[in-house]
Amino acid sequence: MNQFFSIGQLAELFNIKISTLRYYDEVGLLKPAKVNTKTNYRYYSTQEFERLNVIGYLRALDLSVESIKDFFEARDIDKLEEMLKQQKSQVQAQIKVLQNVEQRIDARIGQVEDATHSKLDTIELIDLPEIPVIYLDENYRPSDDIEFPIVTLRQKYGVDKNIFLGKIALRISMEQLQQQNLSDYSGLLLILEPGDDTDDTGSLAAGKYLRLRFHGTHNNATEQYQKLLDYCQKHAYQIIGPAVETALIDYGITNEYSKYVTEIRIPIKD
Repeated sequence: MNQFFSIGQLAELFNIKISTLRYYDEVGLLKPAKVNTKTNYRYYSTQEFERLNVIGYLRALDLSVESIKDFFEARDIDKLEEMLKQQKSQVQAQIKVLQNVEQRIDARIGQVEDATHSKLDTIELIDLPEIPVIYLDENYRPSDDIEFPIVTLRQKYGVDKNIFLGKIALRISMEQLQQQNLSDYSGLLLILEPGDDTDDTGSLAAGKYLRLRFHGTHNNATEQYQKLLDYCQKHAYQIIGPAVETALIDYGITNEYSKYVTEIRIPIKD
């Protein structure tokens, strides 16, 4: 004698929502063994158990309902193998995305920790590797709203709209530095990091840089540039490229102005 189970009993047995079983019925994925025409109650036999187990397994692999329906209609090993291979490819793509996100999170953590423990108001001589960037050659004044050129950069190059603090930098050309024209910036750039999947349009050259970190923002950076220029003159350093200025900590992270940190780097040679 066949034993039948109500939809509620089946839901309890398989730890699945009644609404999900109703949906499976509606789309033709799992039909009940019989339906009471008067009450419209659904009843399932043990024959549906195996099918529901397979559905549960394939859903756990994140296969779509439509894909599972196609499999049941074909009931073919080759079809199942094809589905699993396609799903594996999708999973691998998701893993790559998550790995990129993890790299970017690690970069942010390292950047914030480094900025928080910065040696401020001290000129340092450092060696840096080549750094890929995206350039936006657009003049910028400290009084201008920086958000508009950031949007322009993002739209022009199709970069991720979630541009985090510390990746946007301002540039003062070598000619401006030599002429001590420090009131305007010659361009904007986006510093690319591990995890970014955007193609660069240039790079910051590897080599020796003078670096100065200070409290504040680009609104009060002029005197910091002057300190660096005076240092270059005193130590007979030759400026060989544009200065790059980056906000490491500002309003995007904290409301406490006293904790703002900005960095200026100038490439030099003896």
